[in-house]
Amino acid sequence: MADELEARAAETRPLLGKFVMQGQSTMIYAAPNTGKTLVVLKLCLDAIDAGHIDPSKLYFVNADDSSQGLADKLRLMDDAGANMLAPGFKGFRSDQLAAIMTEMIDEGLASGTCIVLDTMKKFTDLMDKKRSSEFAQVCRQYVMASGTIVALGHTAKNPNADGSPRYQGTTDILEDFDAVYVGQPITSKRRPDVRGASFSKKKCRADSPETVAYAYTAKSGVSYPEKLASVLPIDPDDLDDYATESDEVSDPPVMNAIVRRLQAGSTDGKMALAKAVAKECGVSHRAAIEVLERYTGDKPFTHLWNFQKGPRGVRVYRLIDQRKPGD
Repeated sequence: MADELEARAAETRPLLGKFVMQGQSTMIYAAPNTGKTLVVLKLCLDAIDAGHIDPSKLYFVNADDSSQGLADKLRLMDDAGANMLAPGFKGFRSDQLAAIMTEMIDEGLASGTCIVLDTMKKFTDLMDKKRSSEFAQVCRQYVMASGTIVALGHTAKNPNADGSPRYQGTTDILEDFDAVYVGQPITSKRRPDVRGASFSKKKCRADSPETVAYAYTAKSGVSYPEKLASVLPIDPDDLDDYATESDEVSDPPVMNAIVRRLQAGSTDGKMALAKAVAKECGVSHRAAIEVLERYTGDKPFTHLWNFQKGPRGVRVYRLIDQRKPGD
């Protein structure tokens, strides 16, 4: 079978963007709301437009969405001539997927196809070594039959020691898949209405880039198709213009933005205040919360503001008097 295997190896080329290779299994981890589904869906549609894949051979298995989200994505896939499966529709169930993939392998139908699994945990238990290993083996057989697998998963709540995101589950997927990328959200330092996702390579069996990143609009009121159309790759040389949650945030700009809002009489609660300041300063929501909490208290020169609980327990912040008692 040397000739056949060499032919398959020669067909290994970028399929989705520059990092998802044809005829391989790729696992993409990122926290919820990072934009991984948005990015992958855009790459799927770009691959169809570029003629890299027959749309009838693209299967997006959507098992992690709301009814509105499913409707938006289904319309996009319909217009492109691609396929979308969702548990509960047309009699499809998540636990049927492995059997369907095996049937496609046996009947010679896997070749040239691409299956996107969103998200992986809907089809196997990532915390169960035996079950995740069994499903990974089905994926391995599928790519050996010249199919392509792209699976999306969540990162763990607790990051690595260096603050970088950590994949969730046992090591079986990491060991059995051809490529693994772990993503994290990024925010433009110059344009607070632009966000994105940066994906770092943890493993690969091809000449894949170390890091890929994509930006998209974060303007409120933008429809899903508009947001999808805004997805663009970020040149590696331009990544310095984006900040990650693990980046060190300079306190003074965030502090000053909070002070200005409180002086103007803001009655926003904690989350709303942090969100507004994050957008103004071009930092992550989490970083703004950390600064807000760091300077909350009643001690002048140590703290800048405190809060009182308003209706429904909302924290209403107020600047504190910076004079020491007795001054």
